[in-house]
Amino acid sequence: TLGIIMSAFTLCWFPFFVLALVRPFMSHQTASLVIPRWLSSLFLWLGYANSFLNPVIYATTNKDFRLPFREIL
Repeated sequence: TLGIIMSAFTLCWFPFFVLALVRPFMSHQTASLVIPRWLSSLFLWLGYANSFLNPVIYATTNKDFRLPFREIL
């Protein structure tokens, strides 16, 4: 379970952080031409999607989490 959670975190947040590391080394004009605004938003929302994935992963892979999760729903 931990490996799946860490993999999901890495896959969801990696594009955002790569972009955050690359953008400061580009001039403002170059960054706006090379990196579209929608792509920046997409990478940010992909990171936010990780918060949605965590309970889904736990509910599907962890038996101790599954029963209380069903009781809540």
